[in-house]
Amino acid sequence: MRSEQTLTRIPWTPVLVRVMAALMVSLFVAAMDSTVVGTALPTIARELGSFELYPWIVAGYLITGTTTVPLWGRLADIRGRKPVLLAGLAIFVIASALCASSPSMLWLIAFRTLQGVGAGCIQPLVFTTVGDIFPLAQRARLQGFFSSMWAIAAIVGPGLGALFVSTIGWRWIFTINIPIGIVAAALLWGYAERKDQRVQARLDIRGAVLLTVGITVLLVGLGTGTRNGTPNWLIVGIALLLLVAFVALEWRSRNPTVPLRLLRHRIIGPAILIGLIAGTLMFGVTAYLPLWVQSVQGRSAYEAGVAVAAMSFGWPIASSVSGFAMVRVGYQRLVVIGALGLLAGSMMLAIAQPNSGLLWIGGASLIIGVGMGTFTSPLLIVIQSNVEWAQRGAATALNQFSRTIGGAIGVAVMGIVVQRYLGSTHAPLEARTELYRGLHSDFIGLVVLAAGVLVAGIAVLFASRRQRLGARATEVASAGS
Repeated sequence: MRSEQTLTRIPWTPVLVRVMAALMVSLFVAAMDSTVVGTALPTIARELGSFELYPWIVAGYLITGTTTVPLWGRLADIRGRKPVLLAGLAIFVIASALCASSPSMLWLIAFRTLQGVGAGCIQPLVFTTVGDIFPLAQRARLQGFFSSMWAIAAIVGPGLGALFVSTIGWRWIFTINIPIGIVAAALLWGYAERKDQRVQARLDIRGAVLLTVGITVLLVGLGTGTRNGTPNWLIVGIALLLLVAFVALEWRSRNPTVPLRLLRHRIIGPAILIGLIAGTLMFGVTAYLPLWVQSVQGRSAYEAGVAVAAMSFGWPIASSVSGFAMVRVGYQRLVVIGALGLLAGSMMLAIAQPNSGLLWIGGASLIIGVGMGTFTSPLLIVIQSNVEWAQRGAATALNQFSRTIGGAIGVAVMGIVVQRYLGSTHAPLEARTELYRGLHSDFIGLVVLAAGVLVAGIAVLFASRRQRLGARATEVASAGS
């Protein structure tokens, strides 16, 4: 790990407190907006019509919120963190106001997609700014608290959405973002970042367009299967060609939007791979555990929500603890411990039966959340610590992008598996049996993913030990010469 800072701690000043408050509020509102809409979707569809389009309220937000992340990260390296984050907040606030005034479903989808563009800026820029300001030991503790904002938002969001729908109306789900975003921007205004560290480069617009179109087409191809769960292979093939062209362009570019060459780094490459696999597992559990609880076990939507929320309880606790523990035990051990948690929780889901109690299912979700929280922040910190300022924004964005895109593709593939089992089944009892078999296969796949994280974590642990031994041998040789 690079010793980039000689300070171990910087003092808290009123300006620094204001900046941290702005970053935390910004992160929270962006995270909450990805969950708050879910409980309001049926009401929105009834009021605006075009019920068949309502999944795109979520899909449009997630697509732009994912594919624009690398673009924002690179732009922050070129233009500076503060102006880019303020621009992202402005887009998010304006789009929220437009969403609140949407006259139809199509307009809401368009404005929600624009809102995702702003949200795609906020998370990577928040974590990049924290990485710029604080030295390693202090940053390790703070990044854990910031990471827990996502888990807290996952708990608060659905309840807040239900409250607005049942009282003052669903449009307040978006209206509430306006004053919060304005307050965050006002608090951030006093942050004076260093002016001498910006990169003299241009933004790679071609790469950004290729990535956005390629990922969008891929998700559409995976999500437009037939009734037996077969993807549209023509669309998937076109998407893969676009993504291959993107990789070729970025690899040759002097100013890449996504710094793919970082994947060859002995620490950053494995960290990104672990994030990619873990994101697939996390989003898979979030998407399909409620289906298991409600449709296989026959429980209520409330019980399904409790089972998924258990992950959100475990995550922030483990994330906060790992921030303190990393300085003492190193990130490598935390990755192995977290991977063991993922493996244990996934195995609990894989052996679950239709009559398994809610305590068993919720316990599995809780353990997976603890596993994710244990290594997510340490991996981000080690990535940031192994790049210079000029690449920190892009590297932070690459970390987030790998996790979310892995989750998006993984959820689509898991849906294909379920659909292949369901086929053209119409009988309720038969459909329930086939759904159990399909989700059981998905959960076995999660065990394989968790095992992959564990193997990668062990490899990183041994590689770091060999590196330390090699460094010591060099020191001894130098001392004896």
